[in-house]
Amino acid sequence: MRRFIKAVQFLNLPVEMDASFNKALPILEEGYLSEKDMPAARTVLKAAALTYVAGALASIFNLARWVAILKR
Repeated sequence: MRRFIKAVQFLNLPVEMDASFNKALPILEEGYLSEKDMPAARTVLKAAALTYVAGALASIFNLARWVAILKR
């Protein structure tokens, strides 16, 4: 079950990146934010997308740790 969850996390990464940069960013550029606020919005969207990357990496490291423990 855990392997399935980790696979889903990796399959979800492109979806999250798309949601941040191809969906949310164009909406914000349509006038919701001023031009001076757009660099900060991009930074926040990038940070939000990278939280999913960090979560997936943490899951991999956790799985590797459990494999090492169970091999003993």
